[in-house]
Amino acid sequence: MEHLPQMVTFAYVVQTGSFAAAARRLGVATSVTSKHVSKLEKMLGARLLNRSTRRLSLTEVGAAYYEHCARIVEEVDSSVRSIEGLQARPCGLLRVTAPPSFVTQHMIPMLGEFRRRYPEVDLEFDASNRVIDLAQEGYDLALRVTQTPAPNMIARKLAHLKVVLCASPAYLEARGTPRKPADLTKHDCLVFSLTHPEPVWNIRSASEVIPVTVKAAFRANTVDPLHQLALGGMGVAPLPLYLVAEDIKHKRLVHLLPDCQPGSESDLYAVYLPHRYIAPKLRAFVDFLIEQIGPEPYWDRMLADMNKKR
Repeated sequence: MEHLPQMVTFAYVVQTGSFAAAARRLGVATSVTSKHVSKLEKMLGARLLNRSTRRLSLTEVGAAYYEHCARIVEEVDSSVRSIEGLQARPCGLLRVTAPPSFVTQHMIPMLGEFRRRYPEVDLEFDASNRVIDLAQEGYDLALRVTQTPAPNMIARKLAHLKVVLCASPAYLEARGTPRKPADLTKHDCLVFSLTHPEPVWNIRSASEVIPVTVKAAFRANTVDPLHQLALGGMGVAPLPLYLVAEDIKHKRLVHLLPDCQPGSESDLYAVYLPHRYIAPKLRAFVDFLIEQIGPEPYWDRMLADMNKKR
């Protein structure tokens, strides 16, 4: 038991990624956290951390020892929180990071109902595409579009995200409408560089995958500029349906090659740190998102209804 403070300090250093961040979390001087870890290493007779001017990394011994320390910290935190939060109502500040396009089109319209249900929960959003370290930056939840969520996080699937090819009516009037995948080679295409580092779109039909080398008239590492360029008549773009369903409904964009899928699909996940104790405000928000979005996203139903009317 005499080494418990040092074990807690070591766990916080690993979780936050630095001695200074751990010191802020513990409310002590940075020199204290450094001394605590050094004391542990002396007691164990082994180095726990590789230190450099840029980052810290665990040694093999450190990784094994951290698992034990993290469990102790989690048990202590859980015991305190379970008493404090027993039957607690959702309240306090909830910090969320999410893609800006999803926040604007889908999160904002939901928030009125969430606040009506949980008036004591205050919300703060980081609407950006950067991948935030939740522990380091103090966020409770991230909404992430991915095929493989990080294995060290809790990830609850909110929706399967479809991607559709689309272009504006003005562009199609000027350049013609592609009727088959090969026709795309004759068009200006707007390329999402994160999923297509090379300008090759693998167009999937029910029976085959057709690789098509397209002319990349514009490339970007986020979908928002591609969306705006497509609306402005600048070319054909593969865009997530959640972003363009309203545009297709109101005929600002045309859904092209509806029987084909441009490239691989992803999923939308609510991702949070793997604490045994989940704060009521976080649980309430994640459950609310699942209720509002799933199991079949409303933007998928919108497109299905439009296809039935054709």
